Amino acid sequence: MIRDKFPDTGRFPRPVRSLHAEVVEEIARWLIVGDFTEGDVLPNEQEVGQALGVSRTVVREAVRTLVAKGMLQVRRRTGTVVLSEDEWNIFDTEVLAWRFRYGVSNDFLEELFKFRAGTETIAAELCATNPDFDVAELRDCCDAMERALDGQGDWFEADLRFHRLLLTGAGNRFLAHIVPMLENLFDALLSPDVLIEENMRRTLPRHRAVVDAIASGNTTQVREAMLLLVSEAREDTLRRIGDAGGAE
Repeated sequence: MIRDKFPDTGRFPRPVRSLHAEVVEEIARWLIVGDFTEGDVLPNEQEVGQALGVSRTVVREAVRTLVAKGMLQVRRRTGTVVLSEDEWNIFDTEVLAWRFRYGVSNDFLEELFKFRAGTETIAAELCATNPDFDVAELRDCCDAMERALDGQGDWFEADLRFHRLLLTGAGNRFLAHIVPMLENLFDALLSPDVLIEENMRRTLPRHRAVVDAIASGNTTQVREAMLLLVSEAREDTLRRIGDAGGAE
C-alpha cells in the first residue's frame, strides 16, 4: 500500500496559506522529524501525491521549493534525495519556523544563540567606537518598546529596529549584510508565547543597559550588557521550547 511508505499525517492540521504551502510544509515536516533522513530517496511524485491527496504537479512544485531551500536535491536516475541539515538554508524564514514548530534540538539552539551573541556583541562594540553612530536612535527604540507595553505600538517592530541599528551602525559592510538573516531569525524566535508582558518588561532594562554602555564608549561594559541581553533571550526561548516539549 502506497501510504505505508509515509509517516502519518493529519491531512495538514494547520490552517496554512495555500495547497502548495501545505504540501511544502508537510514534506519539510517529514524531513525535520526524521521520517526521511539524509541520503533517503523520497517516493516518486505520484506516490507522494496519492499519499497527500494532491496532484503530481503540486508535488513537483513543492519539491522545487524545498530544493531551493537546500533540503532536497533531484538527481537523474536516482530521484529526490534528502540532503544533510548542514546544507539547509537555516536562515530561510520558513526553514527556521519549521524547525521551531516541529522540533529543534538543544544543540541547534545553542549554536544559534552563540552566533547571535558573537555577531551582536561585535556590532555593539563597533557602534560604541563609531563617532558617526547616533545612540539617540537606539533610545527611541527603547522608548517605543516601553510604549508598546502600554498598548501603544508594536514591540516586535521596535525590538527588531533596535537590533537592525546595531548591525548597520557598526560601520561594517559584512555585519550589515546579515540584517536580512537577523530579521528571519527574529521572526522565528519572537513568537507570541515569548512576547509576553513578563518577558518584555524584564528585557527592556537590558536593552537600555546596552544603549547606556554604547553611549559611554566603554566596550567592556558594552560586551557585558549585550551578552546579558542575549543570554536572557536564550533562556526565554529555551523555557518556551521546553514548555512546548519541542527541544530534544
